[in-house]
Amino acid sequence: MSQLVGMWGYGLAALSFLFLFLLVLTTRQRSLPKSCLLLACGLTAIWSAIAALQLYNGMSLHLVLALDTLKNGVWLLLLTSALSESQRWRDLFTPLPRTIVAFVLVFTAIAELFQHQVDWMSASTFLTLHLVQPVLALWLIEHLYRQTLPEQKWAIKPLCLGLGMVFVFDFVLFSNAALAQSLPVEFWSVRGWLHTAATPLILLTARRSQHWSTRVFVSREIIFHSTLLMAAGGYLVLMALAGYYIRYMGGSWGGIAQIAFFALGGLVLASLFLSDRLRRRVKVFITKHFFANKYEYRDEWMKFADVFSHDVNSLPQVAIQAMAQPFASEQAILAVKTGKEFEVLAQIGSNQQANQQALHATINQVAPLVIQHDWILDVEELKSPDEHLPFELDSNTTAALEPYRLIVPLDKGAGVDAVCMLSQPQSSENIDWEDRDLMKVIARQLTVHLKLQQANMALAESQQFDTFNRMSAFLVHDLKNVLAQLQLLTRNAERHKHNPEFVDDAFATVEDASNRLNRMLEQLRQKRIEGENQRSFDAVTSIQAVVASCQARMPSPLFSTTVKSVVLTANQERFENVLSHLVQNAQDATPSNGTIELSLTTSSTELHISVKDTGLGMTQEFISTRLFKPFDTTKGNAGMGIGAYDAKKFVEQLQGHLTVTSEPGVGTEFVMTIPIQAN
Repeated sequence: MSQLVGMWGYGLAALSFLFLFLLVLTTRQRSLPKSCLLLACGLTAIWSAIAALQLYNGMSLHLVLALDTLKNGVWLLLLTSALSESQRWRDLFTPLPRTIVAFVLVFTAIAELFQHQVDWMSASTFLTLHLVQPVLALWLIEHLYRQTLPEQKWAIKPLCLGLGMVFVFDFVLFSNAALAQSLPVEFWSVRGWLHTAATPLILLTARRSQHWSTRVFVSREIIFHSTLLMAAGGYLVLMALAGYYIRYMGGSWGGIAQIAFFALGGLVLASLFLSDRLRRRVKVFITKHFFANKYEYRDEWMKFADVFSHDVNSLPQVAIQAMAQPFASEQAILAVKTGKEFEVLAQIGSNQQANQQALHATINQVAPLVIQHDWILDVEELKSPDEHLPFELDSNTTAALEPYRLIVPLDKGAGVDAVCMLSQPQSSENIDWEDRDLMKVIARQLTVHLKLQQANMALAESQQFDTFNRMSAFLVHDLKNVLAQLQLLTRNAERHKHNPEFVDDAFATVEDASNRLNRMLEQLRQKRIEGENQRSFDAVTSIQAVVASCQARMPSPLFSTTVKSVVLTANQERFENVLSHLVQNAQDATPSNGTIELSLTTSSTELHISVKDTGLGMTQEFISTRLFKPFDTTKGNAGMGIGAYDAKKFVEQLQGHLTVTSEPGVGTEFVMTIPIQAN
């Protein structure tokens, strides 16, 4: 039985150290400790395999003992290199005592290897030399642990524990062997299992020590489920032993009692595995004892991004879920300052707070303090007199915060005054620096999202006001045109009121003004600027109508074209208004003895309408920076500053473009280029 147990133990040790050897071999960075670790793992794997083979076929122990000596020597080299700052092999052997030890170990291995041919030393001498090896190793382990800086001991502690366990056992083994002059079979059979158990501890140190450069990623989920599987296996083994004991001691009722025991035991196992509390505790235990970091930050970042990819319409609710998720807090609150007080915008979990008004008052008392000092408040710290906090709270305030334990301020530098309140985290028992760092990182991201939401809301509100202002400006602009028509009619009435043709024109003008006013009222009721009442019309006829309506002012515009008719599909009234505004602007900028010329030309795909004057002209800087800027006018209160802007937008809506050429003192030309095919 001992032989079988030993063979399996050495076999597992060989596989474990072979895996560790291959893992270290795949790393790129080269260093002396890493080379020693690589050599030690390789020799230990070979030694374990030979030891298993020896137990299987009963071969001589001389080869196993020789490899054992070489293996121990390489582990001594690893410990020496960990203590040394040098990266050269020869520096490991330069002190004379080290050279003597290395020589003795090599000589011992050679002597053991050829012991069956040449009887160089007695068995007691060999056993004594093997007894000295663990003593040297334990001395180096103690020296390494004692000389390591306190902040770095967490890295080498697993190695010291693993090798310490192995060499303490070797010391006991060879002490008994030296006394009895023979190797104890039971001790020898267990030795392989101890080497297997030391493998993960050595792996932890290899991963934590940067100069060993063993970059290992082990999934927390795999370790979690493996731990549960191992625990279940151990539980079932204990159940089996207890069941057989019950059957053995139960007599005729033993079989029934065994079946009942198995059924109840299975129920207990299933209940434990379905317990969320147990699973969280196991995860906390694994994280605390097997990983350098408490959180798998890549997974946490992916989960954070996944939360924001779902329901972006309720950002405060998503934000508090993103904060509470990594810490498994059952209750959480997001409070944002609106005006002078903080308001709870989102909440998760079943809040059993009896007095919501008291909680609201407490938030308004505590939140400004944590934001001002940029401090993550742990309510448990308030209960400890030894904690030095940047501010103090009385016991009534602390009691009013229940059941919330943590108050996390968002980044005040971004202009968002907000806090997240979390109940007791289920992911960890104690809140340490790593929890606080993760909370701060998440808080910064939430600040960005909340600030972006505020900016979007402000932009949407601004766009609504902008739409209203544009509508008002265009309506006022059109009202000015109607007013100009009526004023022109009033000025000419005294001279031409007895002229029947004038009376007919007056009624037509009043009817046109009435229609325009009705359309404006309709736009106000529907809260829009200009209807999209598009239809096909003759552009030549519309231009002629605009020229005719502008004849009352000087200089009178002239229109010339060789095109008899060209059809456009657009809002005819807006087309005429835009063209009328350009003509009126030209009349405002041109002296009475100047000229204003309108022309229309066509190509195979485009229509070109030109409005050219000999007025004051404009500089290129004015055209680039102010001409098409809405509500920017040079006419004072007499203008709205939207004529050119409206013309440009109208032409662009027709997939065309408006070009301007001007020279101060010479004149200006506007050219509307409109694709014919698009219409």
